Amino acid sequence: MIAQILGSGERISTYAIDDDQMAAGSTLGAPKAVVIIKATGAIEKFYSIEAGQTAIGTVMLHHWDERTGIRLPATKGRFVIHPERQEHIFKLANGLTVEEQIFILNGKPEGKKVDPPAGYYRVVLTNDTGEEVRIGTYAAAQLRGNTEHDVLTAYSRKHKAILAWNESDPKLVRMFGCSVEPTSYETTHEAGKSSAANFPGELPNTIQKIAGDPIGLLHFSHRIPPGAYAEFTLLLSFSISGRASAERTYRSCPKAKRALELTKAHFDEVLDLAVLVTPDSDVNRGVLWAKANMLRVEMLAQTGWSFVNDPTRSNNSVGRDTAWFAFGADYITPDFARDSLLWYATHLKKNGMVVEYYDVRNGKSADYGLNINDNTPLLILALWHHYATTGDLSFLKRVYPQALKAARYILSQRNDQGLVWCTATGTSDWGIIGWRNVIRNYRLSGATTEVNSECYAAFRTVAHMARTLKKHARAAEFGDHAQDLRKAINEHLLDPRNGLYYLNIDLDGNPRADVTSDLVFPVMFEVADDETAANIISRLSVPEFWSDAGIHTLPRNDINYGPTHGYGLLGGVWAGVTFWYAFAAASFNASFMAYALNISFRHYSNDPLRNNTVPGQFSEWLHGETLTNQGMMLSPWFPPRYLWAAIEGAGGLDLSGSSPSVSPKLADGWKWLGVRNLPLAGERLTWFVVRVPDVKMYANFRFDQPMPYEAFDDDISEQVRVSGSEATAIALRKGDRLTIFVGNTADRTITTAVGLNSRLAGRYATRVFNSLRGDWLEGRSTDAADLRRGVAIEIDAKGFCVLELRQEA
Repeated sequence: MIAQILGSGERISTYAIDDDQMAAGSTLGAPKAVVIIKATGAIEKFYSIEAGQTAIGTVMLHHWDERTGIRLPATKGRFVIHPERQEHIFKLANGLTVEEQIFILNGKPEGKKVDPPAGYYRVVLTNDTGEEVRIGTYAAAQLRGNTEHDVLTAYSRKHKAILAWNESDPKLVRMFGCSVEPTSYETTHEAGKSSAANFPGELPNTIQKIAGDPIGLLHFSHRIPPGAYAEFTLLLSFSISGRASAERTYRSCPKAKRALELTKAHFDEVLDLAVLVTPDSDVNRGVLWAKANMLRVEMLAQTGWSFVNDPTRSNNSVGRDTAWFAFGADYITPDFARDSLLWYATHLKKNGMVVEYYDVRNGKSADYGLNINDNTPLLILALWHHYATTGDLSFLKRVYPQALKAARYILSQRNDQGLVWCTATGTSDWGIIGWRNVIRNYRLSGATTEVNSECYAAFRTVAHMARTLKKHARAAEFGDHAQDLRKAINEHLLDPRNGLYYLNIDLDGNPRADVTSDLVFPVMFEVADDETAANIISRLSVPEFWSDAGIHTLPRNDINYGPTHGYGLLGGVWAGVTFWYAFAAASFNASFMAYALNISFRHYSNDPLRNNTVPGQFSEWLHGETLTNQGMMLSPWFPPRYLWAAIEGAGGLDLSGSSPSVSPKLADGWKWLGVRNLPLAGERLTWFVVRVPDVKMYANFRFDQPMPYEAFDDDISEQVRVSGSEATAIALRKGDRLTIFVGNTADRTITTAVGLNSRLAGRYATRVFNSLRGDWLEGRSTDAADLRRGVAIEIDAKGFCVLELRQEA
């Protein structure tokens, strides 16, 4: 079953799905805590980032008819999934409508000042029947989480909450309470009591010392007249500094309505940045949900801002993942990107190599004993990307010495052929250099095309850094190092028999001609010339490589292929690789780029029960044949790669050189494309391209670049309104000239009203191009009042309309 989706994707995106069609619920995170929801709609866990533990386990509700004592099962309902919350709407057997809303407090941070850890479970019971309903509700919570079994509990009438902590570790104190005083409460070891067939009645208001897994029960009794409703909100919170701190934290949590307002405002502000619009609403939606997923995993631990590679199951931040995350985060949360990168830059090993990972709670790091890794060049690239997107010269000056030190270390690890050489003789993490490092009993060391391509780009990047800082001798030096490495790669790692790159040259000097998805790296990092790059994109486009959810890591006809081998790294489908491919293919096969971005994201909402996915949520890796998710329900490092591939691939923003340029990539089936409100070096950039019939670009900036464009001063898109959910609009202004673009994301012709909420006056000469007609039309002059009221426009399927307006008087 496909989740119901609405709209053009880039503005508002929600999923609605029957509640028996989910394999798991949403993962919702904030700087201090994470909530994971079960397929049933109950909370599975409430996790403390600083403690690195599940503070509270399952939280669930059951209802009984208090007159008869029978339990009230739920009839079939639906889930509604929003970027910042998940809702569950269903009816009980007695006709009562239940609306549940789960979210975690995640307002806009101010530096390192963030919201307290707070999970909300809001419940509204509405009586749609013709008679009064008496209903008893138990809210039950597993108070141990995944801590030790020596749990102690207490009840605070002041806070209307049960407290729990461990005798052996009294610092992690968690609280399970409610916005209203419960009718009764207790802690118990009787797990079945919270879901008994017959109503157990009022609880004894006792707190027992229970060895094992105490369950906290809050009982609520409501009499609800016809047409009325009852409402309450469960609140979960904790502190890692003892009971007094936990109680202060609990008191500081805003009420549910305000908490949701703060959270939604933060999400809305971020989701309105770096907006991509195309005729493909799935791609637009993928960009929006990529940003939402990123906000869910950005955390503030004892060591600072970071994210871990497996939320609620790992405490480790990984260097390569942090670098790739920054490529997306630079556009929406640049402060997070800066701080997460700075940890690695300021904690280089003495020789200049970047560590593999560190524990976000204490900074303890590891490197698997490798002499070189992909983390080192990737950090250099990410540091430059952050400068290029923010224009923060002080940041560049701060990190340049570390980048130079890391680059010099890379230079020291070249062999006689001039290739960067890994000497690792182990397997898995201790013998694989690069992103596929978890394959058991597998070695990928020596000279790999992946890491050598990244190192070439890193040398070029250090040259850009040095040139920007007016260190011209150093810039020339590393420009030469880059060209030397590129020459060595193309001399020794390029297979002359087929024009493809080797996977690697192994420790015995044997070239391995395995054809894998790793071929994207010399294209992404511009090691390959155009002819070779086109050959690679063509080879990776064959059916053996592709599934309905993205590219296989190995083609299905390869001797080493297995749909689950090596955690899917030897034949499964990793969505992040599909995003790499989309970026690499953009300049050579824009249609396949669009296809890759579409199917990889759309798969998450296609039959989530079967595919073990959550609509809108980027899962990890898929079985190569069944395409069911085999890994994490939310993979933190995939969303930023999607955003990056969309903006810098499809959108055409190029930051690889010393100055930015834009060259959008229109797929054959796309008549238009736009990027709006993209932060870059202190400015907000907007551009769109249309086929009129030749490709023409409109922008609110002036770049020295090859693609011709018409420049405007201001983006006034926020002043434009369009009717219907399928239409999207961008508007630019320069003096007395306005250009309004309206795109249709629907597979059918639509009629939409376009209006401008602006202080317009006088009359405007109009010139209109409508893809339905396929030609420019000089229109009659239009009165400003008509523009304010709205003008009706008919647009063909996936088509567009451009209105050029000039004030006459």
